Amino acid sequence: MPYLSGVIMKNMGHFRHTYIFFFLLIMLALTGCNNKMGYFVVAWPEDFSVMGCADVFPIKSESHLRKTHILNLGNKKYAEIASFRGFVFRTKKEAKAAQSELWPYKDLFAYAEAKTPVRETPDVQSARVYILREGQVIKIIDRGDEKVQLGDHLSGYWYKIITDDGIVGYCFDRNLTIYMDDGKGNSTRTVDITMFTDRFFGNQWYPVEYREEMEQDYPNLAVLRDGRCLWGELEKKEIYLRDGKREHRFKFTEVKQQSHNRILFVGASIDITFYPDGRLFVRYSDDGVDRSEFFITLDTPLQDYIAEQNKQKTDEYTLLMQRVQFFESPDNGRLKFNSDKTFVWTERYAEMAEFIPSANGDKGIVDNQRYVSEKLKKSRGYDGVITLTFSRTAKEMSFIFKRLTNGDLQLIYIPEEAFKGLVLTKVPENTKIIMFSPVSEAGR
Repeated sequence: MPYLSGVIMKNMGHFRHTYIFFFLLIMLALTGCNNKMGYFVVAWPEDFSVMGCADVFPIKSESHLRKTHILNLGNKKYAEIASFRGFVFRTKKEAKAAQSELWPYKDLFAYAEAKTPVRETPDVQSARVYILREGQVIKIIDRGDEKVQLGDHLSGYWYKIITDDGIVGYCFDRNLTIYMDDGKGNSTRTVDITMFTDRFFGNQWYPVEYREEMEQDYPNLAVLRDGRCLWGELEKKEIYLRDGKREHRFKFTEVKQQSHNRILFVGASIDITFYPDGRLFVRYSDDGVDRSEFFITLDTPLQDYIAEQNKQKTDEYTLLMQRVQFFESPDNGRLKFNSDKTFVWTERYAEMAEFIPSANGDKGIVDNQRYVSEKLKKSRGYDGVITLTFSRTAKEMSFIFKRLTNGDLQLIYIPEEAFKGLVLTKVPENTKIIMFSPVSEAGR
């Protein structure tokens, strides 16, 4: 009997484990019925014939290795999608709420007109998480509620976007061309009146060569200072255009979209064509003469850029005259540089008088808008270039200069033909070298 009792107890234990096993199977099945994997809200389909933007599907499974989700499309159909192309939610209610927020942007895309930073949050101080390539297509999934102002001359919207390689972040709209694509071959640029007015009236526009000049290693600041600019004030219904000589004003009564990318300002002798690369082609009448020009926005506000370049030139000029009352030399005379960028060069005798005749006068203006190439600066230690214009004859003479370790000033005469534009890349042979010693306030 003890033996039989033990057998029965052993079998009862076996049945108990079997019962627990089947109970767990039933619970797993019930869990599957409740779709504990959650729901996937599609933001950017890989195949529009299978699913669309803002569609919601139950998740069948997930592959961490492949970084994909398998979605249950219904009717025993399944599809795999990259995980970054949508968002996962625990409940169907949460997924439906996300779907309603995504819906206004379901067909909205953009491409980058130039290299554009993607930031962690909608803030220019936020960390960069990515740089869009020129021409790169992105999916828009949200937009800020209000237009924001960046600096003095730039306003627009922050867009939340997904890149084609899985980065989610925020882009400011200045370099984005927005368009709609329903996934059925119907793609249209959304240059409607609202988007146009937001973009046009929210920015200042400059000739294309301004951007080209700002991208140069040695920019010609005279080009950037010529004052050409285009902007408008929607509330006043006026457009302003400075052509470098005077300011034109164009009054209009309303804005109309004349074609998919051409804007008409009713009542004004100006119209604008929007180009996909972000340029504006502007045609207007100037005292009966038809004129036209391309305009663009700038990545850096013009005044900030010019201010930075001016600072560099000011620092360079300060280096020339720092802690010095004047420079003097027995052979070359006395040379004084003033803080207002004027000079006085007196006591030029003998050989120096032949080199710079007295007819030129002793005074003039200093300009340092030219450049020494970085290669020359590093290899020869030159500090910069100055151009002296003598007031009596308007004679211009350019010199590269170097402040030596003992404080002496070395000037090397550079003829005009040695420059490549504004840049000196090579010092000519057999040119005149002029040496001066500094005279400080304390040493007088």
